Amino acid sequence: MPSTLGECRKLEPSNRLGSDPDLFVRIAENALLVAEDLRQDYFQSTLGIAHEMRSAFREGNGVYRINYVPQEPLEPCTVAFVDGGISKIDVGIATPLIVRAGIFRVKQGEADLEKRETFDHFPLMLGQLRGGLKANSRFGDAVRQLVELGALVTALEDDRFSDIRMLMLHGPLQFVSGPFFEHWFFPEDYEAMLGKGERDHVLKVLGQFAGWCAGCELHGTERCKHDIGDQHLPAVCMMAFLQHYVLGRAAEKNVLVCGVVERSFGRSVTRYVVRQMLEKSPEVFDRLLGALGMRGRGTRIQVNAILDATRYNDAILLSLALGRGEALDWYPMSSRLKITDDRVALFPSMQNTFVRVTSAKYPMRIEVPSSYGSAECEEVLRRSYEYASMLPGYAFPIGLDIVDKYAAIPAWMTKAYRQLILAEYGRLLAGEFVEMTDTEALKSMIMMQGSGKRSRQTRPEV
Repeated sequence: MPSTLGECRKLEPSNRLGSDPDLFVRIAENALLVAEDLRQDYFQSTLGIAHEMRSAFREGNGVYRINYVPQEPLEPCTVAFVDGGISKIDVGIATPLIVRAGIFRVKQGEADLEKRETFDHFPLMLGQLRGGLKANSRFGDAVRQLVELGALVTALEDDRFSDIRMLMLHGPLQFVSGPFFEHWFFPEDYEAMLGKGERDHVLKVLGQFAGWCAGCELHGTERCKHDIGDQHLPAVCMMAFLQHYVLGRAAEKNVLVCGVVERSFGRSVTRYVVRQMLEKSPEVFDRLLGALGMRGRGTRIQVNAILDATRYNDAILLSLALGRGEALDWYPMSSRLKITDDRVALFPSMQNTFVRVTSAKYPMRIEVPSSYGSAECEEVLRRSYEYASMLPGYAFPIGLDIVDKYAAIPAWMTKAYRQLILAEYGRLLAGEFVEMTDTEALKSMIMMQGSGKRSRQTRPEV
């Protein structure tokens, strides 16, 4: 491990480690997972790399630069926060049964509660969907992403949200994930996921998909012909279309869109720093590379070996490298380079940043479209920082914390559905004819639960 970077107590990031027990535990856990002969210098090495990261980023000569978040207050505005929830029932069924998304709109500075806050609810029973790879472990995640995109569309098309200035999603704004490329659904499934029958704009938006598809550069390929002929419309194509629609519609309405990730354990920034250190000061990693049998190998192979052996990631190192109120300058995302499917090019490109709100938590990652200029990026950063500062012990935008609790599937709901399944199974074992009336009644109850205002009075009594 690196041992030539100076004593641990002299490194600036060590002060942050001492004030963050959660981060200390995380690094200690990583130390226990590395090879025994590498553990002795693990903390010193971690602090050393974080020190190098901070020094390089403060100089600002490379891809990444550290700057302070402007602290001047912004004008109050209306913001809509979106999040989704998913629930499985413990009866031996691997596939989730309930997915829902929520929208929480708040108008800053409004004293009248009726005008200040708006809640909307997007429940979906997965039994409504006729198609899809339901045996696939990522089926529920694919559906949740589509339901969340439907919520973003509603926030831009429903008159109740016509005054919003900012639309913030809990999670990444860019849904480019390799496992999603396998999934497909029938056209009526997409209507159900976006809320047909409850929202008039759904068919209007979906009606534009055919035109978007016809203009796609991949239109007419053998795979495309096969998918369209069988009505197996790929989930990634619909996701890409909806992302373009959301960003385009938001631009028309002068609405800023962003995604906020609470804990981002990617390695893109860390990989860059390790590569730079290997190229400029290879002796720093000499001991580690010797222990791994990687001396003399190519830089790319050595970087991968170092990351695999140390389990370093962006969240941990940036927690040490960034101070409170500091953020990285916006930089382009490169996650799509990891996916070989040519449909990855259909998605809009994004840029992101990390910002440290408090010295006691991980920095949060924010994504925005690559088309945003400096003024738009700065407003997103400042508003996100401001909302996160309202939860000093949590360091995450307070509106996303609210909508996260609102969209989560409550335990009583999954317990009720589980009890119904077990009761129907018991009747089946007893030789009784199983009616679906009770199932439909429970389904209706679940679908209606949570619609309207958020209130404990709408929950069933104990």
